[in-house]
Amino acid sequence: AFTHCIVNGLVLAEDGKKMSKSARNYTDPMEVMGEFGADALRLFLMDSACVKAEDLRYSDAGVKEVLKNVIIPLWNSYSFFVTYANIDGVRPDRAPENPENPMDRWILSETQALVQQVTEQLELYDLQKGIDPIVEFIDSLNNWYIRRSRRRFWRPESRNDLDKRQAYQTLYSVLLTLVQVAAPFIPFITEEIYRNLKAKDLPESVHLTDFPTSDPARRDPDLEEKMALTRRAVSMGRGLRTLHNLKIRQPLKALHLVTKDQQEKRILIEMEELIKDELNVRSVVFRENEEELVEYTAKPNYKVLGKQLGKDMKAAAVRIEGLSMREIQSLLEGATLSIEIGERVFDLTEEGVSIARIERENLKVLNEGSLTVALDAELTDELIQEGMARDLVRGIQNLRKELDLEVTDRIELSLFGSEQVKRAVEANEDTLKSETLALSWKWEKQAGGVEIDCGQETCLVSLTKTAAAG
Repeated sequence: AFTHCIVNGLVLAEDGKKMSKSARNYTDPMEVMGEFGADALRLFLMDSACVKAEDLRYSDAGVKEVLKNVIIPLWNSYSFFVTYANIDGVRPDRAPENPENPMDRWILSETQALVQQVTEQLELYDLQKGIDPIVEFIDSLNNWYIRRSRRRFWRPESRNDLDKRQAYQTLYSVLLTLVQVAAPFIPFITEEIYRNLKAKDLPESVHLTDFPTSDPARRDPDLEEKMALTRRAVSMGRGLRTLHNLKIRQPLKALHLVTKDQQEKRILIEMEELIKDELNVRSVVFRENEEELVEYTAKPNYKVLGKQLGKDMKAAAVRIEGLSMREIQSLLEGATLSIEIGERVFDLTEEGVSIARIERENLKVLNEGSLTVALDAELTDELIQEGMARDLVRGIQNLRKELDLEVTDRIELSLFGSEQVKRAVEANEDTLKSETLALSWKWEKQAGGVEIDCGQETCLVSLTKTAAAG
């Protein structure tokens, strides 16, 4: 009678009980849609165990998370494109044939991968797994492609009109394909974006278009692999910064990388400039082994070895405490060492030792599988000044938003603070002016200035839009 049978689980209240009008243990759905939108509620339900015949404990917080992590980022990527396309007066209608920039080639390849992955899951009637690639893609689009390409949209077109034109064409094509793929799950926001983006020869509604088909010619698996490894290294570096409270706007001296996989090493060397820029470090240093970054010490695990070795335990402890770095690393990698104690030989595994890792001076180290990253956290006066300037830029950008300035508006700055802040501004004047679109700055205290944190210091800032605003 049927080919597929789809069974939904029960949607329960947050406390696990059945929803009941008399108990009023759930939020009115109209209120939920009014506050978070119908798309957020729909996606929350579809991306849950409920579509796999399991029970779901509904919560408004879950719908809010979908709005925050999926719906708003999707709209932000669309808004970014529209803002700059309107400024430059461009109306792209297709993807570039052979884009020169690797970021364009990568996101176009990932778009085709997205189409393939979602199609495969929908053909299996697995809605939840069909949503996962969309969520991951929206994150990649916002937090990697757009963030890495932002300056390509900012800069005057005369500098490199081909690169900027291809960036617009790429982002347009990606957004159009993305909303077509996501339309079955979030029909309203995708319809709004599609109608504003579509060319005249396209159907009136996204829901009247054919579902996209993956184009193998657009795939570049090697580039996808390179970018995945690069993003992994960057993620580990950012994790170290977060763990040790080293904010990303503070430049650091160096990033050290160790990998035993030669293919990984070749890729990381090729992507060195991108990694350096993403992690805000002055240099990337490739090390041959982890011994150059950390020291390992080993002690016997008496609970494990005591009963096994008995009277030989003391002699074994001396041998274990004298293990070389190479021997300790082999244990960490899962090897078994044959240890001789007099005439006796026993097998030593990682379970039989307690291993401590001591980071070398100023280094913060993290290991995941074959890759080890380390940040040199020593700060020079020059690095501190650059970090202060970056904090100041961020604060001025936020102030521009609060004052509802257009992205093209030029400004004049009045700054005031400590002598250290002044030196930081003077040393990084060009960056400060170009990033904030400031035509000039002066060092004077003004009434009504806004205090902006610059590392351990603060700076009083006032800004005015100039007559030369675009």
